[in-house]
Amino acid sequence: MNSYVSFFILLLISLLIGSNVFLSFVVAPVIFSNFDKITAGGIMQLIFPYYFKINWVLGIVIYTVIGVLSLKDKYIVKRLKWFLVSVGALVILNMAQDRAIFPMAKSTQQGYIEAVQQNQTQKAEALHSQFSTLHGISSVINLITLGLEVLLLYNFLNFTCKNPNEYLNQKGG
Repeated sequence: MNSYVSFFILLLISLLIGSNVFLSFVVAPVIFSNFDKITAGGIMQLIFPYYFKINWVLGIVIYTVIGVLSLKDKYIVKRLKWFLVSVGALVILNMAQDRAIFPMAKSTQQGYIEAVQQNQTQKAEALHSQFSTLHGISSVINLITLGLEVLLLYNFLNFTCKNPNEYLNQKGG
C-alpha cells in the first residue's frame, strides 16, 4: 500500500476519533453547562445529524479505498479482515444512530417539551423516561464507536508497521 493512501486512511480514522472525542467530551458538556436542558438539547439536535452522517460516510470512504486497493492487491482484504469488520460495524452503528435512534429521541424530546408546556405531567414523565432510555442506548453506542475507532487506528498502524522497510520504501506507488 502506498504511503499516500495509508496517510489518507490514517487521516480519516483520526477525524473519526477526533470528532467523537471533541463532541462527546468537549462540545456536549460545554453546551449543557451553559444552557438550560431544552436549549442545549435543541443545539445538540442541530449537530447530531451532521455528526452521524459524517461518521458513516467516512467509514464508507475507508471501506471503498480498501476495496479499490484490493483490485491491485488481492490479499489486502484477508490481511485487513478485522479492520474491515470494525469499519463495517462502525458504519452500521452510525447509520443506526442517524436513521433510527436520533429521530426517535428527537421526536420523544419534542413530545416531552409539548407535554411539559401543556402541564401533562404523567405524559411528560413517560416521555422523559423513554428519552432517557434512548439517550442511554445512544451513549453506549457512541462509546462503542469510540472503542472501534481506537481499534481501527491500532489495527491500521499495526498493519502498516508490520514490515516497515517495505512500507517506507514505497514512494507513492
